[in-house]
Amino acid sequence: MKPDLATIEMDALMAEWREHVVAETGHFVGDGIVCKDGWSAAYPKVLFILKEPNGYEGQHGPLNELLRRAAAPNSTSAMWDRPTFHNLARWAYGLANYAGEVPAYEEAHRDYRSAVLGCAYINIKKSSGGARATKAVEAHAAMHAQFLRRQVDIIDPDIVVCGGTWRMLKDHVFPEMPRVSHRVHQLGGRIFINAFHPGCRTSRKDVYHQVLSSYHQYLTSLPPSPSQDAG
Repeated sequence: MKPDLATIEMDALMAEWREHVVAETGHFVGDGIVCKDGWSAAYPKVLFILKEPNGYEGQHGPLNELLRRAAAPNSTSAMWDRPTFHNLARWAYGLANYAGEVPAYEEAHRDYRSAVLGCAYINIKKSSGGARATKAVEAHAAMHAQFLRRQVDIIDPDIVVCGGTWRMLKDHVFPEMPRVSHRVHQLGGRIFINAFHPGCRTSRKDVYHQVLSSYHQYLTSLPPSPSQDAG
């Protein structure tokens, strides 16, 4: 099967970006859409943007591929050893199953791992760092802003969840996005939700409701459509 245009564009971007990052750090950790079939079927399409691959230098493949394998039934992937991906998967489930009301946390918690198959996941910094490397991540955001912007545009999500990265993205990558609701900014038809990092020590239930409530408040603040006015 011939690769689609988005795949060709992403492969070219990753190759160009890799040259720059390897020259700086010696390694490059790719990321992107977790599962092409899941992404194609997903609505809304959700992209999570985190900081960097903590303690991982890409020796087992791009992080999106690792997350796809981790979503398999009975997976014992090390990605589930930390709260980061448990929280991210719950958020993915909640956003995918929102239907006018925020899905209960208990519902999201029961069946969340497979929800990552319908999302995309990237880091601002494409090389490994430590748990407290915010300055290095921000430097990468500033230096590689055009690469980051191109990656988001190629992925083309409906929703971007900024997991502890919103300020860096606003300052360096998407400075023109205006605030439209509590913790929500918008650029074109794409919304950006300002969330805590999913690995934070805040209660997992609280961070779930932070993301989902921000999305709910945004949707309920929209003016009614012409068809609703007519009814």
